[in-house]
Formats: sequence, C-alpha cells, structure tokens
Amino acid sequence: MSIQQFNGEWISQEDRVLFRFNTSTGEEFSFWLTRMMLKGLIQGAQHVAVKTLEKTHEPQVAQAVQSFQQQAVAQQANFNDAYKPAPQKPLGEAPLLVIGLVINPQDDGQTAIELQLITKNSVNLKLPPHVLQIMMTLLNKLQERAGWGVGFEALPQQADQIRLH
Repeated sequence: MSIQQFNGEWISQEDRVLFRFNTSTGEEFSFWLTRMMLKGLIQGAQHVAVKTLEKTHEPQVAQAVQSFQQQAVAQQANFNDAYKPAPQKPLGEAPLLVIGLVINPQDDGQTAIELQLITKNSVNLKLPPHVLQIMMTLLNKLQERAGWGVGFEALPQQADQIRLH
C-alpha cells in the first residue's frame, strides 16, 4: 500500500484538523488531529529528518539541508488537485481522533509513524522522505490556517525516538 494523495482541512468549530489520505489499493483513512498531535507530527518528522541527515553531515549542516529540502518541497507541492475519496474505508466513515503518536527513523531511510487512535487501534505508516515532506508541508499549511503557531521551527535537542501521548 502506498499513499496516493493527502487532504486536510482545519475545522474551526472543532478546532481540529481533518486529515485524510487515500492509497494505491483504494483505501481511505481519515483522522482528527488536535493542535498537540499536529505539533508532535511536524516537530517529530523534522527531528527524524535532521537525525537521518546527521549520519552524513555535521548537525548544523544537517539542519540547514533539511530546511532547504522542506522549502523546496513546499514550493513544488501541488495542493490544487481535487481530492479523490477512495471507495474502501477500513476504519469506517467517521474520522478517528489521534491521541498519541510514535515517530521512528528506519534503516532504509524511511520514517515510521504510528498514529494511536482513541479506539485503542493504531495505524502504521512507513513513508519515504519525499512523501513525508509533502505530508508535513500540508500539515504546516493547515496549522497556519488555524493560527496554531506550531509549524516548522528550529528543533531543540531531543531523544532519537519521538513519543507523544
């Protein structure tokens, strides 16, 4: 299963982000993201990207390279295509609230993201760097629309694994 398309919308009445994606296998997953979860996703993904780059660059250079790569993706990303809902919804029609997440770098250069749901289930994603950057660009735009102030920023030193509950 690979992700075909991301979609998101800030819902002011809920003060949450509705985040959806569809897959190459015709499935759609939809989630509610709170400000705290969106902040964890953005900052956790940034941290993992920098740590991966630090394997081949000095820390300051890795941070600059990551920032440059994210800016390049943001300039090239096309969020104008209409979202195409998928016919199969394995988690049901209604979006599920994300209440925790775990983000880990993988040996193959991808990033594993576990979205922990209010239903006690989890959805596990394994994203290549470019797909992760597109997702983060969309989430950053959504937090800007919401006025949350939790977007891309300089990272403090953190653990190699990001956990948020």
